Formats: sequence, structure tokens, C-alpha cells
Amino acid sequence: MAGLTATGALAATGALAGCAPSASGETGSTGKTDAGASASWRDKPEPITDIAETLEADIVVVGAGNGGLVAATTAAQEGAKVIVIEKGGDIAMAREAIGALNSNLEPDHYEDPAKLMNHANMTQSGDANMLMYKTWAEKSGEMIEWMKETLEPKGMLFPFEWHCPSPDVAPEAYYPAMCYNPCLDEYNPDGPNYGAYMHLEMMREVFMELGGEILFTSPAQQLVQDDAGKVTGVIATSKDRGNIQVNANKGVIICTGGYGANEEMLKDLCPVVSEYCVLGDSVTEEGDGIRMALWAGAYLEQGGSCMIWNRGLMNDDTGFGRPWQGQIFLPGSQPFLHVNANGERFMNEDQCYPMSYSGGLNQPGHFSWEIWDASYWDDIVQFDTCGCSRLAPAPSGTAFNADVYDCEAMSKEHLDSFWFAPNLESGAIKKADTLEELASAMGFDADKTAAFVASVERYNELVAAGKDEDFGKEPFRMSAVDEPPYYAARIAGELLVTTHGVVTDTNSQPLREDGTVIENLYVCGNDQGGFYPHNYPSNFTGINAGRVATFARIAAKHALGAS
Repeated sequence: MAGLTATGALAATGALAGCAPSASGETGSTGKTDAGASASWRDKPEPITDIAETLEADIVVVGAGNGGLVAATTAAQEGAKVIVIEKGGDIAMAREAIGALNSNLEPDHYEDPAKLMNHANMTQSGDANMLMYKTWAEKSGEMIEWMKETLEPKGMLFPFEWHCPSPDVAPEAYYPAMCYNPCLDEYNPDGPNYGAYMHLEMMREVFMELGGEILFTSPAQQLVQDDAGKVTGVIATSKDRGNIQVNANKGVIICTGGYGANEEMLKDLCPVVSEYCVLGDSVTEEGDGIRMALWAGAYLEQGGSCMIWNRGLMNDDTGFGRPWQGQIFLPGSQPFLHVNANGERFMNEDQCYPMSYSGGLNQPGHFSWEIWDASYWDDIVQFDTCGCSRLAPAPSGTAFNADVYDCEAMSKEHLDSFWFAPNLESGAIKKADTLEELASAMGFDADKTAAFVASVERYNELVAAGKDEDFGKEPFRMSAVDEPPYYAARIAGELLVTTHGVVTDTNSQPLREDGTVIENLYVCGNDQGGFYPHNYPSNFTGINAGRVATFARIAAKHALGAS
């Protein structure tokens, strides 16, 4: 490694806590030095020098997931020698919904990019990177066209989801037509679709046929840079092979999925997640890519955004934080009446998933009670929610009509047997013939019971009047709670992924604080910033998987000088 400077990740034994010490006097990404502070995820570790094996490639991709395999396959199709470094023992789980605008696959469905960009920016307090949104809007169509052309010979189909609430009942609703739901061999618009989630598996086949190589169970440890700061490779650690240095002639592309499994980073950057979620989906996403990019000179987007579902079901003894004790509860995303721990209604329940979660977070106890009655199936049909919150079949051909958690077709029978029955039996869902009895099951005392009954009565009055004068909820998303039996479920947050990251340009190249790019390095996926510094606009079905794939493809083509 003479003449090279290794920057990068933690020693393999200390990846989670960031326990490798900084060199004396060295500053972390904050630009501050504290000689008395213990080492953290921000501190650059000592270079790894005991290299057991050296490999050569044109492109090295770190992470075999929704971004990494797109980047790797794109580069391999351009004739590049590509090596993928993957921390886990297999490729990542594919997302079922891929958001792409205005592709030639669906010429009858055009969305105005400027309208979408401005709507999305409102969810971010006005400080999302509109150049990133514009790039995705302009190039995501080409990405999905490429994906279909690449995977159609493997049997993948790309049905398009365009359903949104009818303008007759919801003239202000905005659900842009942008979602593709790949399925293997056949697509049943009424569900089930057991061939969903297969496009990454088929992409791996294409990549391997093109001569690509994947090093599994080989977590990346350090980027390698020359004296000018250009990234020239990656050092990974294999249990069987030791430290492997993979030199990258044309670029390193990082797609490691964010930091949802790194407790230290969560507490530092998104403390409410660590404190008040009851469920999480991140396993290997420990911020490896973000840390390596920061130590190479990049800087982190301001914010601290996570995609948090309003689907964390709590039982009476469920606590917050790790170890996770909650359960997934898909009906938690329905816009039923919500009350707080004092029995009071406190918000417009028709919100994006993380906004709904945040509403409950800021109430006593940091959760909310979701309330529904015997007419719940008719209510769900009326609510007409979209994307993966949908519990009732959409018109045939317009949506993925299968439960995203078990791929069974949507129906009242499925909802009753799969989601309600087990949770009624466990006591997580409360059921009673009167509101007073329901309040008792929820643990309310006399004062809270009175407040709860008054909240329901007030809500029913607003439903009857056809106008929510209290919180402005759309009438088609309201239904009276007046038909026994009555139900209640305690809902908190479920962390899906972190969604803010390293600041890049529109080619996915990370930037230094002075605006210069780090040569030969690319950061994509949930490691990349620009889209969600605060919140995820979940009425844009599939946008995250779509932007991940789009910028991964952009990165691979830019690294190779391809158009």
C-alpha cells in the first residue's frame, strides 16, 4: 500500500459501535477534535495493512441489493469487469414497487415533474435537493425500460399501478401514476402474486452470466485512496480468505442501505427511532457505506430522516426500543379514528405513514389508539388507500392486489384470518360491545373514558356533517364509529430504513464541503442524500426503490463514461 492512504470503516470486530480509535489530533466528519471523547462511528480507523489477497476490477460495487445489483448489471452490460462486495450471505430482498415517471412503457400516463417535485418538497420543509428530484423524474423512465428489457427474457413482467382515489370524491388527492410491480412468469391483478419480489434474483442471473462476481459474507472495511484523494479500491474482510483488497480502475459504487441497524448512529442522528419505535426491519444496514464515504471526505446531509411505518402494534406490556417487542400490523396505515392515551382525538388521521407515526409520537405515551367498528371492511373500501397500505382490491389491472407481507389476495376473509384473529387472541386488539367497555379494555379510568366517548361522539358528528372542522380530514377518509362491536389497537412506529445520507451531485458522486467531487467514488440508495432530509412522501408509491435504481444506473454509466 505504499503511496496510498486507506480511509474507511471500522475493524470487523467493531463495526456496530465504531470502536476503532482516531489517530492523535485527527478530526472526525464534524470537524471537531475532542481528545477526551471515546471513539465513535464518526472516527476514522487506522489503515488495514495486512492484505491477504488482491483482486482487480473496473468497477467495485459495495452492496448486493436494490441499488447495487442495478449498478453492477449496468456496468457488466457495458463490458466492465465488476466485483460486488456483499456483507450478508445472499442478495438483499427486492422491493415489490418501483417508482418511475413517464416511461415509454406507459405512454398514456404522464405526470408533471414540476408538480411532483414541489409537492415532495413541501414534505421536506422546503430543503430537499430539487436537482436530485429532477434527475430522477427525467431518467427513471429510462431505468424501468432498461430493467424490463434486461429481465423480460428471464420471465419478469412489469405491470403498472396507476390507481388513485377518484377525483369525484377526492379532488385534491395526489397519487401520481408511477409504480411498476415486477412479477415472475405471470401477473394476477386480483392476487395472489407469488412471483413478486423476484426481479433481483433474475438480475443476479443476468449479472453472473455476464461474468460478474459477488463476494458474499465479505463486509467492506475501508476505501483506498491515493494521495490526491481519488478512490482506487475497497478492502473487505472474508472469514475464510482474510482481508481482500479489490482495486477499482474506474470507480467504487456504494449501496449499503443506510444505518437502520446501527444503534449508535440512530441515537446520534435519529434519536426518536431508538427511543420510540417498537419494531424494525434493518438487519445488516449498519451505516458502513455512509461512514466510509464520510471518512473519504464527503459530508452528511442535514436532517435525520427515516422511513417509519405507522404499523408497529403494541400489546399491553410492549416497550419501546431494542430489543424490538412490537408486531407488524398492516391495518395500522388505515385512516381510522385515532385517539391519544387520554382518549382525545389529536390529528387528521389521513397522513403519510411517517407523519401519522409522528403525530402519535408527540402525544402522551408516544403512541396512539386506532379505533374502528363493525363496518371496517366497508370503511376500508371507501378509504381507497393506495400503495402497500391498501387492504381492499383495487380495480383489476391498476394495482398490486396482494398483501405485501404474505402475497395472498386481499379480501375481508384474509384480513380477518391473517391480521385480526391472532391479535384478538393475543389481546393486542381490544374488542367490546360498547365504547365504555372498549375504554375499560384500553385501561382508561373514568375521566379518560369520558373523554374517549366524547371524542367518538364528536367524530361521528363531523362525519354526519360531511366536514372535519377540527382537523380537516377529507370526508371520503372518514367513517362513523357507531356500529358494535368496537375495536382498538395501540399503534407506534416500525422503522423500515433510514433515508438521508451523503450529499452527492446528480451523477451520484459524493461532494466535499467545498463542493468538489471525490473522484472515482459514487454513493447511491439509502446511503445517498437529497430526497428525504425529513420525511418520506409515501403517496408516491415506489419512489424509494425507483430513485435507488435510477441513481445506481446513473452512477455505473458515469463511472464508465457511457451515455
